[in-house]
Amino acid sequence: MEHRIRTGRLELEPVSWRDIDDVARLKANAGAMGLRGGGVRSRGQSEADMAAHIFSWGRDGVGIFAVREGGRFVGMAGVWPAGEDGTYEFDYALFPSRAGRGLTREAAGAALAFAHDVGVRRIVAHVQDADIVGRKIIGGSGMAVCQRYAAPDGRSMLLYHSVRVPGGVPAGTLH
Repeated sequence: MEHRIRTGRLELEPVSWRDIDDVARLKANAGAMGLRGGGVRSRGQSEADMAAHIFSWGRDGVGIFAVREGGRFVGMAGVWPAGEDGTYEFDYALFPSRAGRGLTREAAGAALAFAHDVGVRRIVAHVQDADIVGRKIIGGSGMAVCQRYAAPDGRSMLLYHSVRVPGGVPAGTLH
């Protein structure tokens, strides 16, 4: 299967070391990463993340995509292994300057569909209850809330998931 995706406005391809400067800049941006579980990341953390993403592509044939608009890096979207049970966690981030045009939802939906198409059965995403924009992006990409929980620091969180049973049929969702 081809690992490149074209949508109406975007090109997605597996992240590579040539993207590290852009990825590190994105992950250091409080507007893009401030409400995220991992928060703002240092250059070293971004490099460690990149190594894990590249390893995931090589081992599993699925991972995080670099998202480009008109050839210019604008963000990332995709999945990474989240456990021994074959579950993957969904992740995305675009630069805030790209907000308000539906690009994040477009990239997220394409990356989610790709992961299912290559055989990932269950994908999860953890979103702060207060993160209305994140909830719209995750929900708009086809994921559904399956659990509400309190994070160790007391924040109210939502667990979203997308499950596809063999044969490509989406499974029912829990509420």
